[in-house]
Amino acid sequence: MCPTVLGRVQTRTAILVGPAILATIASLVTGKEGFIVLIGVYLLMGVALDIAVYPVIIKWQPPWLTGVLAVGEFVLLYLLGQVLEVGLTPAEAIVLYWVSWAVAIATRIVVLPIVSLSWIENGGEFRVTGWSVPPESEPMPALAAGPFEAAGDPPKLAREFSSVRDLPPELRDVPAPSGQHQRPDWVPSA
Repeated sequence: MCPTVLGRVQTRTAILVGPAILATIASLVTGKEGFIVLIGVYLLMGVALDIAVYPVIIKWQPPWLTGVLAVGEFVLLYLLGQVLEVGLTPAEAIVLYWVSWAVAIATRIVVLPIVSLSWIENGGEFRVTGWSVPPESEPMPALAAGPFEAAGDPPKLAREFSSVRDLPPELRDVPAPSGQHQRPDWVPSA
């Protein structure tokens, strides 16, 4: 995938919905708002990296680079969490990050291609694609049919695939093999 800047931001926001729900549940259960704060910091940090850093240093992203970026983002998020004093123990922050990352990657790999079939081809952007030139404005190719034999007669190829055929003269005097269907133009010879 070769994401655009907008595609990176849209994708990051979409894949962090699941982790944000998990962090909200963890905040409600434990009474620590640090879980949801850390996910918010993760989103803001990721958007900043997606806008300012990644387009400059990453021109093509092979699959293995996702893991390397995850480790780098983990270190940055851990340091930001310690500086901002979000109220989580180091173990809680580490577990939250890696569980959130796993959910986000699973969402990106499994859910997003199902939700938007053209998501990968659109550089990670969620957009409605349409025709760049409406089909009505497309030039029509010239017809490859030759001139008709007579006005109103179908072309030879159309007659060839048709069930209506002209019989050769030698078969016109022969009755139908089944004897059930008589041709109106057949007159038995005497």
